[in-house]
Amino acid sequence: MARTAYEVYGRGFGWAWRLRVDGAIVAHGGNHYPESSGARAAIDRVRAATATLEGSPGAFGSEAVTDPRAVVERNPDPAGWIWQGGSWVWRLETPDTVLAHSAETFATEAAARASFERFRADGQGALPTFLVGAEYEWRREPPTIGVDSPGVASILAEPLRGFRHRRRLARIDTRIVVAGSRGKSSTTRRLDDVFSRRGYDTLTKITGDHPAVIRNGEVYPLDRRGPLTRLYENCQVLAEFADDLDAYAGENVAVFENQGITAYTTRLINRQFVRPHVVFVTNVRQDHTDTLGDSRSEIARAFGRSIPDGAHAVVGEQHPELYDYVRREVERAGGTAEQVSVPERHRGLLGAETVHGLDAVLAAVGEPPLPEAELAAYLEGMQPGWLRLPGGRLYDASEVNDVESTELVRRALVDDGEVVTPFVFLRRDRRGRTASFVHYVNGLAERGHVERVHVGGADARLFASYVDVPATRHGADEAAGSVLGDLFAHGDPVLLMGNTVDEFMRELESEVAERAHEANAGPVDDEGREPGDEAVGPPSA
Repeated sequence: MARTAYEVYGRGFGWAWRLRVDGAIVAHGGNHYPESSGARAAIDRVRAATATLEGSPGAFGSEAVTDPRAVVERNPDPAGWIWQGGSWVWRLETPDTVLAHSAETFATEAAARASFERFRADGQGALPTFLVGAEYEWRREPPTIGVDSPGVASILAEPLRGFRHRRRLARIDTRIVVAGSRGKSSTTRRLDDVFSRRGYDTLTKITGDHPAVIRNGEVYPLDRRGPLTRLYENCQVLAEFADDLDAYAGENVAVFENQGITAYTTRLINRQFVRPHVVFVTNVRQDHTDTLGDSRSEIARAFGRSIPDGAHAVVGEQHPELYDYVRREVERAGGTAEQVSVPERHRGLLGAETVHGLDAVLAAVGEPPLPEAELAAYLEGMQPGWLRLPGGRLYDASEVNDVESTELVRRALVDDGEVVTPFVFLRRDRRGRTASFVHYVNGLAERGHVERVHVGGADARLFASYVDVPATRHGADEAAGSVLGDLFAHGDPVLLMGNTVDEFMRELESEVAERAHEANAGPVDDEGREPGDEAVGPPSA
């Protein structure tokens, strides 16, 4: 649920990064790099520099960047012209290099300075995200790890493969699995971020739409070639990297996101494929009820039963009874468990249990805690805020999927008594989730928080018949711009919820991003000038 992220992407002449905040690009890096790890290291220097400017020594490795400074100045065009009163830009630099620069020009110096302050505040806690296979032409194809479906020959070779896999696991000094309902990918990236900056030889596996392995900042996409490969790919990842991990001097650590969506596969990944020393259960939400359990208590037990014998479980779930369900199952198997402690000052903040859980994981492997400035920056980057678009306010909560997390987002956004317009997108393979959103919308309606709902995707007609407020259905063939117009027509802020993995939702996301850019760019005339600017330059011939 991050509002902001550093996007690492490939271009025709190398790898670069950009910072996106609330859908809008606010900054670019000053250089391009032959490998993704170079762009990843540049992000570390940027965060260290902004932490130094803010007076937070030690945060994000700020001792590694000396004499950073922010420069705000007018930006002449290539012909030497300067728009009178306009074309202001900012950059972050050291005496040796430009670390970052603004993504656009500004009509006034004050606007440019405000943009830099936004970058400084939002950039520290933003996480690197690798855009693998999402867009852009590559200077060269990124190396991939082929993941094949297990055939008859591989099944016959299973005993030998299992022996080799266990031997590779033994070569990794510290093995960590991130499980739970929400926040797994972002928590996995944060752990990768922390261990990488602390000098560990790091291997991290991210799952999702664009699965990838990150090895010391270098990205390797997972090329899945069949529907039955998602568990065996963990063996192939270790076969690719375990020998190299063992060859390096110093400590190594592997962080795996648990991609299991059933009680059986979640347990199998933990107990057979990774065998972690530490499992971080981020939280327990009412999701995957058709595969993990009918209730949150059953889901909590499923997570607890997945912990390997003798492992340590760090549990972010703050509900005491749900934590007890997990703890009892862990202790029954001979392991240990602890509940993440969230300080009073951060209770109620979205993601507080996952951020403070980082310190618990670090303590479990003998590492010192994060500096307070890093914790605060991570938390700040996770708190939601309305995206102001031409036509109205919007927030995309569809990524959180479950009703408990969606309600936490809604409460963080709205003022007392404020009504929102939900747009619920449904998937055919998530019927349990669909049912939970029917009950959720009806509960909101009963308390006066919604007066209508819009719905799209599978079973939209059925959903509309079961909710207690007027429902407007949208088909997959409708243009995203038209759908947004209908959502904003009621005058209330719009909350997207339900599901996000669908072509329709990707088109809607692109439309939102384009409108966000328009809202930030402001009006310009046909020659690119801000209103009131007068072009000043050499006289015409």
